[in-house]
Amino acid sequence: MPYYIHTVVTLKLGEIEAYSEMMAKLTPYMARNGWKLILGLQPFVGDFTELLHVWEVERFEDVERGLLACQTDPEAWEILAPMPKLLHNEALKIMAKTSYSP
Repeated sequence: MPYYIHTVVTLKLGEIEAYSEMMAKLTPYMARNGWKLILGLQPFVGDFTELLHVWEVERFEDVERGLLACQTDPEAWEILAPMPKLLHNEALKIMAKTSYSP
């Protein structure tokens, strides 16, 4: 059963371009660790600092594998180095599809 990781990222004002550049590197890195980005949304109207992501993992263990890679792999550290100056907050939920979802 696949699981979905829903993240809500709150950026510092004016940092969407730098964050997008970082994510362009992080997305393929996370794919190598079992996380597939299904959807990334940025505001068109409204709060211009909040982004939403939906990642898919095939097994629950892949959640931990991806997070552990970000904590221990120097390649991930390099990719994520700009994160402290870009983010206010990131919230993460692990979710499953509803019974009525296609």
